[in-house]
Order: sequence, then C-alpha cells, then structure tokens
Amino acid sequence: MEEEEDLDLENNDNKAQNEKNNSSKSFVVSAQKKVLSQLSANKSVQKQFLDEQQNKLLQLFNDISHDYLSDKKKISSIESKKEREKEEANIKQIVQKVHKDLIKLMVKISVLAGQHQLTSEEFDSLIQLRDIFHKFVMTFVTYQQMPDCYNREIIQRQLGNIKEHVSKVISRPLSEKSGLRLDNVFTFFMEDGFLDAIFCRNTKHKELMDKICDILQNLLSNKLV
Repeated sequence: MEEEEDLDLENNDNKAQNEKNNSSKSFVVSAQKKVLSQLSANKSVQKQFLDEQQNKLLQLFNDISHDYLSDKKKISSIESKKEREKEEANIKQIVQKVHKDLIKLMVKISVLAGQHQLTSEEFDSLIQLRDIFHKFVMTFVTYQQMPDCYNREIIQRQLGNIKEHVSKVISRPLSEKSGLRLDNVFTFFMEDGFLDAIFCRNTKHKELMDKICDILQNLLSNKLV
C-alpha cells in the first residue's frame, strides 16, 4: 500500500514537472515570437538582414505593384479629385501591406535560421527553398528577356512551391499571423492579371522590369540566389 502511495506521489511529481516544463517552453516560444515581431518591424534591424540590393529589389517590386494597381483601378480616368485621392490611398495601403508582410517574413526567417531555432526538417525545407527560389529567379529573368516564352501556369506553380516551403519553415516557430502574411504576399504576386501585366511584350512596366532583372541577373552571376 505504501509502495502504491509512493508511486502515485512520484507520478504526480513527474506530471507537475512536465506541466512546468511545458509552461516554460510556451513562455520561451512566446517571448521569441515577440522579439521576432519587434525585430522585423525595426528598419535599422532590417538593414542587418537585407543588403542594399535586396532592399532595392523590394522597392522596385513595391513600385511595380503600385503602378499595376493604379492601371487596374484606372486611377487616371477618375475625374473626381476626392475619389481619385481616396483610391490612391487605398492602393498605397494595399501595396504597403504586401511590402511590409514580405519584409517581416524575410527578416523572421533569417533570424530563425541564424539563431538555430529551426528543427532539422524545417532547416531542410529552407535549403530546398533556396534551390526552388533559384529556379524561379532564372524563369523570371528568362520570361522578361523573352516574353514569347512566358507561361503563367509555370511561374504560378513555382511561386506556389515557394509558398509551400516557406510555410513548412514558419508554421511551427511563428504565429498564425505570419501564415496570414504569407497568404497576403503570394495572393498578390500570383494573381493572373499581375503576372500577365508585367510579362506582356508591350508592358508599360518594362523599365521597372529591366531594373528588377538587372539586379536578379547580378545575384545569379554572383551565386547569391
């Protein structure tokens, strides 16, 4: 009887210890997520993780996204100044949200990898992601240089593959909010109209696309992607 009581006490002690460990682990994970959120929102910190070319590339995608939405919403044809300004503000808000979400994801993934916060499976997905992104960049540059080769389904499939692997990397260590950011970024860039507009032979966005692809070519040449 005494042995049974001792066993019960030992089990209760183990249970309490496990609960304490789980609570501590939950607190650590919550603290890490908070720190990551603060880091990704800090522009000075962003510069530590994103180099000059990456920041310039992000700004160019920001510009081309804004131009695309302005054309789509036919801003120039809106006669009312008030309505035009309202629509312009809405477009700016949409583009800024995509831009900020993308930067936050990039910084957070960089921090997670640098601080060894990824499991072996998540790190494997990150390695695979680099190879997939490399192929996507090559496809992107090829389509810009040879618009007759453009195939929307191929580039959307590649983008979908990138999204899938990013999700594998962030789903455990980051919050659901990061998953929503991921959805927002890829919903925008995978849109049929956006891809068709920027890769069209007579695209109005050729100047920006040339600048984007110059940077991508340089990254490819230096094996940075």
